[in-house]
Amino acid sequence: MTTCAFFRRLTALAFATMMTACSQPSGKQDLPATPIPPASTQAAIGHLYLIVTTSTRFVAEYPIKKGIPQSTPDREVTGFFAPNALTLDGAGNLYVLDYRTIKEFAPGASGHARPIRTIHVPNFLNIGTLAVDANGYVYIGQKGHVYVYAPGAHGRATPFAILKPKGYPSGLAIDASGNLNVLGTSQEMDPYRIFQTHVSVYAPPPSVKRIREFCGYEETASGIDFGIALDGKGNAFSAHTYFVNSYPFGSVQVYPAAADKCPISPSRTITTTNPVLREPVYIKVAYPYLYVCDVFYGQGGAVFTLKTTGTPQTPLSILYVENNQPHNVFDMALGP
Repeated sequence: MTTCAFFRRLTALAFATMMTACSQPSGKQDLPATPIPPASTQAAIGHLYLIVTTSTRFVAEYPIKKGIPQSTPDREVTGFFAPNALTLDGAGNLYVLDYRTIKEFAPGASGHARPIRTIHVPNFLNIGTLAVDANGYVYIGQKGHVYVYAPGAHGRATPFAILKPKGYPSGLAIDASGNLNVLGTSQEMDPYRIFQTHVSVYAPPPSVKRIREFCGYEETASGIDFGIALDGKGNAFSAHTYFVNSYPFGSVQVYPAAADKCPISPSRTITTTNPVLREPVYIKVAYPYLYVCDVFYGQGGAVFTLKTTGTPQTPLSILYVENNQPHNVFDMALGP
């Protein structure tokens, strides 16, 4: 399968760049005069956003009704070259990493819209790691680092800070205190390939210091975690997948969001039936709903709507992107 092969190739490239974790603030800049309210307090979640790469490349915005994404997008933003990460701020601005440029679009943008701002980033490789905090700082995970850009940064801006979290960054989430949670996965051969999931937590700017971390146990099989989502109820969710002929099957790992030990076991694991998760990658939460994008189904991406508790679960709905035709999905976000 094309998408599966891409992720195997992407993962191999990503882990080749691992180094010891460190934090390198590069300077202090002023906060914006009017902080951006977090999406959770700004407005109810109204849309599910997906990067779709068929013969064209676009961001599809699916309306959510009573927690369920509808089958047809009501807007599309088009004109991208190689989009592979996206996020939204609390005001509804859409941020898309398109090859090596972060493009910011005004709320409600559609069609071949003109970005209201662009930021050039140093590398291309990225695994769905783009976030914006309530004060307008932009975070992007690339080649083993997280680059932090100050509010108002544009063009070829110098990063406010460059972070080196534990493991290769494959998921970002901002908690209610403004702390950045970075999910990373390390890899080693001993003598077989072994993965271990790490979460590094950083205080918000201007500090951006690592304040704690936790990790799971080493995976002796081919399991690997992607994405991190916080429910605001003390839980951190990650998608556990395999990418090796979809064996044995995927799941959602749940850790205490305030954990500070290494290693620890997940507090619980969420699985599904009818159908089962096969290759879950992207994950988002709008309590009590859990959205998991599985790149096995629909020849490249389907979104399962689950609850944040209960296992095994039968999905409340499954959104087959592009009506179950061949496609690829790269990253997922929630917003107004």
